[in-house]
Amino acid sequence: MPRLPSDRFRVPAAYGLLAALLTAIAMIPSLRPAGWSLTALPRVSAGTGMGAAAKAVDPGFRVVGQGAYDGEFYWGIAVDPIARGDVHQSFDTASYRYGHPLLGWLGWVLSAGQARFAAAALAVLGLLSMLAAGAAAAALGLVRGRSGVEALFVALNPGLLYAAAHDLTEPLSAALLLGALYGYICNRRPLLLACLVLLPLAKEEFVLVALALAGWELARRGRRVADVVPLVATLIPAALWWVYARLTLGAWFTSGDTALGVPLRGWARSLVDAGINSFAGDASLNQLGEVTVVLVVALLGLLAVAGLRALRLHGPVELVYLLLAVIALFLAPIATELPRDAFRNTAVLVVLVPFVIVAPSLVPTWTGRRAGRDSPAAPEP
Repeated sequence: MPRLPSDRFRVPAAYGLLAALLTAIAMIPSLRPAGWSLTALPRVSAGTGMGAAAKAVDPGFRVVGQGAYDGEFYWGIAVDPIARGDVHQSFDTASYRYGHPLLGWLGWVLSAGQARFAAAALAVLGLLSMLAAGAAAAALGLVRGRSGVEALFVALNPGLLYAAAHDLTEPLSAALLLGALYGYICNRRPLLLACLVLLPLAKEEFVLVALALAGWELARRGRRVADVVPLVATLIPAALWWVYARLTLGAWFTSGDTALGVPLRGWARSLVDAGINSFAGDASLNQLGEVTVVLVVALLGLLAVAGLRALRLHGPVELVYLLLAVIALFLAPIATELPRDAFRNTAVLVVLVPFVIVAPSLVPTWTGRRAGRDSPAAPEP
């Protein structure tokens, strides 16, 4: 089976530390004007029940009057993890927010259930997630016989840096996805199964990862249905949680969600609106429009090139990429109009780009049904 060279563990560590360092630097512009309070990062709205709860547990909590963002909901889950308290009642759509509660749960665990430490716990998790994602990307690159430079698509990923600096789930999702792929390629079964269990709880669309790997095993490696049952079974914990959330909150996690829509409409609307705004009389809106045009075109070009390369389907990573790219095609205007949202909502997809555009493809080279009894197999074409 492929293994990371024993004398090159320093490469993943170095890239992981680089990703964490850049994340810390990205946090500084938000922390400095807020008196270096980590409570500023989730951007909890002052005019909501969450803002009132934040002030109740910490009078110095830095809530915002304008510019509240999704980090406030992960903070809310960190202080109300199973939706039995009062904080979740102030969510915009609680059923949707609790569809992907993992980051908030980990914040609750790391803060030992103490609400006043929840914001700090989320910030630490962002740093750790970037470190883990950077290290995992480099490790996958080394397994493929390259230098590990693939980790730069983590460390220099604008969407991941923004998300990590605002207590959002994308860095955690990237770390789990890369961990799952490393576990699959290198036959680290406990790592693979653990990451697959957690992935859908980080973000719902990552149910596709377990299904993609199971499909690859059946269609391209000739495995039996019984062999892929453990992969599919990793979806059970998420399914049970979603049923609990449905019974508790009265709706499925898809209810009221406007993040998805007609294919490509969101991206088209983003470019059209940006073009109009580029002629606005307001200087800030004018510049935002011009910047949005070039950033979105560059982003879509990168994803399209990778998508065309992934159509070769030489490895399971290509299949995972294509399935997640389909989700990106359906993003609604609310998820693409602003550069921060466009980059954030495609951040994990960008992480996979170097693994699908550069040969050789990542493929498992082990056979057998049990760890410890695997033998090398010829790489697939």
